[in-house]
Amino acid sequence: MKKMTGMIIAVAAVFVLASAAFAWWDGPGMGYSPGYYSGANAETVKKFQKETLSLRDDLMTKQIELQAEYDKPVPDTARIASLKKDIIDIQAKIQIVADKQGIPTGGPGYGRGMMMGRGMMMGAGCPCPMCQ
Repeated sequence: MKKMTGMIIAVAAVFVLASAAFAWWDGPGMGYSPGYYSGANAETVKKFQKETLSLRDDLMTKQIELQAEYDKPVPDTARIASLKKDIIDIQAKIQIVADKQGIPTGGPGYGRGMMMGRGMMMGAGCPCPMCQ
């Protein structure tokens, strides 16, 4: 009987450790690398960052406003649509600067997902309204 109990505890421990390993796995998402800056030299990146500072500030502000709108008990869909359009416009402007500077944009990288927690990418089966 003690042998059987020991085996059950060992199997349970393996399942717990395996679950923890998968829970901490950094899956696909807008991550740390290789995204923007992959293959670009330091001076080009500095110039890109300096030129896009105000755009990136505006982008962050709009993203925070969008999240605040989603957090309301009754979100304003017209405001959400307007903020999403503004975000897309700002992202397009940043992309134009990246193209002008010759910064390769490898697209989504690997690592923690953008605003979605570990291993989740916006639009990748996420149930929140932001991803729909």
